[in-house]
Amino acid sequence: MNRTRYIGLQWKLTVAVVLIVMVPLVASALLLDQIGKVAANFGATEASARAATLEQVSRVYRDLVTTMKELQIEVAQRIAARPDLQGASQATLKQIVDYEANLRALAILGADGHVLQEASKAPENDPGWRDAVVDYRLASGDMLRLTFRVIDTETALTDLRDKLKQAKVFAETRNAIPSGLQTAFLMLMALSALAAVAFGLFAGSVVTRRIAALVTTARSVSEGHLDARVTLRGRDEMAQLGDAFNTMLDDLEHARGQLEYLQRMGVWQDVARKLAHEIKNPLTPIQLAVQQTVSQYKGDDPKLKQQLQDMREIVEEEIAALRRLVDTFRTLGQLPKVEKAPIALADLIEELKLDPAFATKLELRAPPAPVTVRADKLLLKRVLANLVENAVHAGEEAGSEARVIVSWRTERDIVMITVDDHGKGVSDADRDKIFEPYVTTKSTGTGLGLAIARKIAIEHGGELALATDRAPTGGARFIVSLPLRGPEASLT
Repeated sequence: MNRTRYIGLQWKLTVAVVLIVMVPLVASALLLDQIGKVAANFGATEASARAATLEQVSRVYRDLVTTMKELQIEVAQRIAARPDLQGASQATLKQIVDYEANLRALAILGADGHVLQEASKAPENDPGWRDAVVDYRLASGDMLRLTFRVIDTETALTDLRDKLKQAKVFAETRNAIPSGLQTAFLMLMALSALAAVAFGLFAGSVVTRRIAALVTTARSVSEGHLDARVTLRGRDEMAQLGDAFNTMLDDLEHARGQLEYLQRMGVWQDVARKLAHEIKNPLTPIQLAVQQTVSQYKGDDPKLKQQLQDMREIVEEEIAALRRLVDTFRTLGQLPKVEKAPIALADLIEELKLDPAFATKLELRAPPAPVTVRADKLLLKRVLANLVENAVHAGEEAGSEARVIVSWRTERDIVMITVDDHGKGVSDADRDKIFEPYVTTKSTGTGLGLAIARKIAIEHGGELALATDRAPTGGARFIVSLPLRGPEASLT
């Protein structure tokens, strides 16, 4: 048989990661030099434009400085021409200082350089300004010294010259990104690509290994190994998938066991119908023949007459037993079809107390909230009555209290009904076969009660099982699980 060859998921993931990483790497390698040249040309052009602007600003700055110096000389000439300057007092000089803009101090020096008279303003604490001194010779031979507050042009011009020099150097540099930087960039990209590929291989291996475990388990189940289960560690989605897969296998195995049980019960039902028919027909002729034989004896032998009478009683007793067995066969072979309807579970279980045999021996433990199930009332009641009857007999045979505790509770979408007795429990040897037809642990009975009860529970979509542990009462605990009613069902 030819099997289609396929590429593993791990290789697909690895190739995808390599392509995702290599495409930008190759594109960067091809375009990096061109991008560098374009960027360098753009920067050089921008630097040239800035250099021209800086040169123009520098010229304007120099012209401004020249104009300021000329303006300062003109102010000195105007003050020197004042007729009240000769022999002026300090108050007059202070008025001149206050009147002239940007003039901070004014002094008149003698021919020997000593100060004859002076006036000034308080200096302003501004790092962008400085004092500029202008000396002007008066007609009398004295010196007029003016101190102006001017912008610190020396520092500003020095900064402009430095920036202009840098702009010109950058404008003349039109090389692309240096080869060393290109190599370092490409090496970094290559290392990133290798890291991404390694991570892709690792992640792909982890994912594909877990998927392979699921595939292997599925194949084992398909080959008949129904107990195969998958083990996926972690708390991620794959681990949840593994748990859901195992739960599905458990459900399938349980459903398969129920189906096989129903099939076996179906075979037993066919056998029971045939046996009931075959056994019932000759019972009446046999009984009539024996009765006629005994009644026709007219002899006077008392011993023989007593033997015939004993034979008649034995035959009639055995025939009665066979009739009971036939009735049991007929019950198994003629179980009615389940017809579900919404039922208040508490009301149904309360009806069990109407049976005088159970009335004083039943203890019911209901949950706080009412429970409604979809079930066939007669059949479900038959299941519970059978369990309660078995529980009473178990307590009586153990010589202990014959009380039976029936409780129920809901768990998600099912209701669990437990029946606890005070008997000896079920031995490990009988645990696996207790629900098989004609198997019983009681001194009396046909062994069909639990088999019929489990069949009814399964046909309701539920289950009847024997609890793993003993009941708190010390005896056996049987559990009936049934699905809760659907949303379309309602008692109101």
